[in-house]
Amino acid sequence: MTESMTAPNAVLYLATWLPSELHVQFSTWCDEHHREQLALPGFMRARRFEWVSGGREDDPPQYLTMYDLDSLDALHSDAYVEHTKSSGGLPDFLRGNIRVERRNCGVLAALPSAWWPPESTPLLNLFQLNDDQLAVGLQEHISKLASTPVGSISDFTLRIIDSDDNEPLVLLDHGDAATGMIDTITAASGSLRSSWRCAFDELSDPSVQA
Repeated sequence: MTESMTAPNAVLYLATWLPSELHVQFSTWCDEHHREQLALPGFMRARRFEWVSGGREDDPPQYLTMYDLDSLDALHSDAYVEHTKSSGGLPDFLRGNIRVERRNCGVLAALPSAWWPPESTPLLNLFQLNDDQLAVGLQEHISKLASTPVGSISDFTLRIIDSDDNEPLVLLDHGDAATGMIDTITAASGSLRSSWRCAFDELSDPSVQA
């Protein structure tokens, strides 16, 4: 298997809150920022999602950004550290107007197991699990199902990600055709759930990562 076909083992997760009047400027700035990140070693994919509905409706983040990484080492590379120092940070219009929750997560399991390279899907359902034991149980079930086809729906990927200082998260990437199925199988989960629509999705250039 070539390096470009190896699935990411980590996710940089960023939830973002900011005033509605800054959303257009923020999105325009983010598109270029994502592409700068994708030029760094170990950054394999960048996606940004807009909040649709679900958990934390009292104060939901408006945007969710996820960078798929070959490993968490990508966040400690010389290139990443240098880029962070030289990039100038946030533009002036965002300074003091943005709040960000960051999680550096490892990927615990994925279904289907051979999901990379990914299909571009418009929707994401995110579940925050209550404790690590739920993640372990789900991970064990996924391991048993890893070689089993996921019905007739091709644009569907489930991943469990976890960081050292937060609860595990379940990511369900899917198309519109899978929405009803996901609503049915997750209705009684009891987990904090939110729904998102993809606004940006790009892969890195494999030649950069080589």
